[in-house]
Amino acid sequence: MRHRNDLAKLGRPRAHRKALLCSLVRSLFLYESIKTTLPKAKAAQRLAERLVSRSRRDDLAARRYAYVHLGDHGLVKRLFEEISPRFEDRDSGFTRIFMLGSRLGDGAQMAVLEMTVKGEVKKKKTKSAAKTAAESPAKETGKSKAKAKEKEKSRKKKETARDRESDSAKKKPAPKKKSG
Repeated sequence: MRHRNDLAKLGRPRAHRKALLCSLVRSLFLYESIKTTLPKAKAAQRLAERLVSRSRRDDLAARRYAYVHLGDHGLVKRLFEEISPRFEDRDSGFTRIFMLGSRLGDGAQMAVLEMTVKGEVKKKKTKSAAKTAAESPAKETGKSKAKAKEKEKSRKKKETARDRESDSAKKKPAPKKKSG
């Protein structure tokens, strides 16, 4: 009988299970949505809910507790400054699980674990936008203008050095082969 055995062992020893859950929660806080098996999602949801609940307190003990499980100061900072403010009006229900169906290879139940309130999506710079920014130095200001000028000078110096080397290579006669 499983009376009062509420811990999902996931077929792993304690250390492996802890590492797995911490990794899943880390990924959840980074990407805000992860795809995994249903039992792993349920176990990771439990830890994630606890971390978000504690992060709403925002004291030193809560930060230390989060660091023990996340192991990254940057991620702890993100949890306390970006993720927990989204859930100020909630007491629980910070994550949700969507069932996906069975995996083809082994028939395991798959699920998506995600944060209920999504953060703002940061727009990435496209290659064309990066090229236009590099091509138009008029838009640059202050230190970036100085850096652009320095790069241009160093590029010109390299070109002149290459030209000198090629000119000196042209002037030298080819060595004669000795027949013998």
